[in-house]
Amino acid sequence: MIDGHHLKRAVGETVDILEAEKEFMNDINVYPVADGDTGTNMYVTLKGVWESILDLEERRVNIVAQHIAEASLVHAKGNSGVILSQFFWGFREGVNGKEALGVRDLAVAFATGTRYAYQAVANPVEGTILTVMRETSEWATRFVRRFKDVGEFLTGIFRKGLEALEKTPDFLAKLGKPRVIDSGAYGFTLFLEGFVRAVGRSVKGRRVRGVKVEREFHKGELYCTNFLVEGADPDALKKVLTELGDSVVVVGAGGLLKVHVHAQDPKTVERKLSELCNVVQRKVERIW
Repeated sequence: MIDGHHLKRAVGETVDILEAEKEFMNDINVYPVADGDTGTNMYVTLKGVWESILDLEERRVNIVAQHIAEASLVHAKGNSGVILSQFFWGFREGVNGKEALGVRDLAVAFATGTRYAYQAVANPVEGTILTVMRETSEWATRFVRRFKDVGEFLTGIFRKGLEALEKTPDFLAKLGKPRVIDSGAYGFTLFLEGFVRAVGRSVKGRRVRGVKVEREFHKGELYCTNFLVEGADPDALKKVLTELGDSVVVVGAGGLLKVHVHAQDPKTVERKLSELCNVVQRKVERIW
């Protein structure tokens, strides 16, 4: 069974792996834009979660999942971080108040996390972190009856994640991008690896070196904008934001929403958001 300590340890293990892999992830980051920060964003997001739960001594997995979801919403950075945050919110919902998780419970939690992640993205694109989430959760749902041991089950999910990761270069090529594995998708397999390690299993993820991607040349300026807002309708936000930029992701629960969009005019984004809701927190970084 998976308890709260296992789930907490999964975050810690993933942070350690991401710390070593983030620069490589930045090097291969080409989608949605080649801004070279996906590894950093995922690391900052998970590091923030880890620091928030570091002193948490709780064996009930539903309580730990709640803390992780809340912390991920606050600390989510960038497109990949925000999507990962929504996966955690869905995972928390899928846990459904349980104090420990068996294989069936894990399958439900992964499936719910994936559904939440897809719903958060205004225009979901395959060949990204979403694809690895979907294919692993579908595999878990399909083959859950074959497993009784959660360690073996998680190892199977991890291996399916690597298999899905191998397909991402084909998807990116269709989008006119270089043929490299998707950076966010790679990051999610690192989380799966961390989860497997957290239950005492030894696995080896994909480690590719020597890959460099030329950064795209763009005219004008583009900003990665992240806002924490309250009192808004997610669908209304998505509609407005898609008119102002791309890579739109809106996630959250309990009245708080994390908003991410790549836009040329962040001041207009904030003004439009302020017309619809209360802006609690803002972070704007120039991409180019």
